[in-house]
Amino acid sequence: MPKILVIDDEAEMRLLLTKALERAGYEVIDTASGRSGLELALQENPDLVLCDVGLPDLSGYEVLKSLRARPDAASLPLILVTGLADLQGMREGMRLGADDYVPKPFDLEELLALVAARLRKAEALRREAEDKAKTLRSHISMMLPHELLSPLSGIIGLADILRDDTGQLHAAEAAELGRDIQRAGERLHRLIRNFLIYSQLELMAAEPDRLEALRRSMPSQLRRVLGEVAERLADKHARRADLILELATAEVAISDQNLAKLCEELIDNAFKFSDPGHPVEVRVRVTGDVAWLTVADEGCGISDEIMRSLHETHQFERLFAEQRSTGLGLAIAVKLAELHGGRALIQSQPGTGTSILVELPLATPLVTGDGRARPVAEGSGSVAG
Repeated sequence: MPKILVIDDEAEMRLLLTKALERAGYEVIDTASGRSGLELALQENPDLVLCDVGLPDLSGYEVLKSLRARPDAASLPLILVTGLADLQGMREGMRLGADDYVPKPFDLEELLALVAARLRKAEALRREAEDKAKTLRSHISMMLPHELLSPLSGIIGLADILRDDTGQLHAAEAAELGRDIQRAGERLHRLIRNFLIYSQLELMAAEPDRLEALRRSMPSQLRRVLGEVAERLADKHARRADLILELATAEVAISDQNLAKLCEELIDNAFKFSDPGHPVEVRVRVTGDVAWLTVADEGCGISDEIMRSLHETHQFERLFAEQRSTGLGLAIAVKLAELHGGRALIQSQPGTGTSILVELPLATPLVTGDGRARPVAEGSGSVAG
């Protein structure tokens, strides 16, 4: 039996809602204050909250904001009820993450239908998230052990040589073995990190509250972040002379960490799969409310198998198996763009090179009632750390 929490300081309204919900087959708990409502929401774990806006201690907006700030209650369905229906109030409720906004007086049957619809939606989202988690667990059990064995076997084998042949190795040979172990370790670390990031992104796509938090994270200066990543990777591959940068200035709606991860995967692949002496072009242009990032190279191109796998969610195994080349890292970049309200367009022919065009929405400042820009919480939506 679904449990509904009713928060309303008017005794008659609280009684009316309680009786109607109980007749509809719900378990009901109620309270007259915002603070006790918050406590009940966290203690009783209701399936949905009906909350009046004009409470004497905490407003319904403050109750909503407090719940959305807690990981254990961020996805709890909440419907605001108010006798002061106005457009600004509705916008405030929706901005804070209310599932709906009901003005008084209301039709009781319509309210019950709305409650039932919100509960069905929450249950559908819960099942979708569980299915995603089940699928990811299956992929982990099937693919992770196999993919970890390759670099791990290399580390163990090289360490065995160092241990058993120490007396016969020259200093240069020992140093080279050490570098090989380090490279294998770095590959293993990157593999695990990318797998975990991709798993987080897949799950986040089915959780609207986490997705909203991701899109509301502190915006980034695209020119600064992209320039730093591009120059660092050019130096890493000893190809600073091949790097071509043409960067417009733009503030985009994605955190520094996630933007850096997106750029890193695209630019690193461009250097990795093209030969020294051939350009890697990184450009940014701005049109309207969108920034366009282009990364182009003259390398070996992306195989048809990987291109197909990027558009077929059931081909996760193929993406994962292709981690040695472009697969999983490219999938992360594409997914990051999509989750932030953008997209990625890929043009590639084996043997002729690759051009990837990423669309990212420009940041829009949130405005308070007095017309001033209101900053959002830094770091609230990063997954690529």
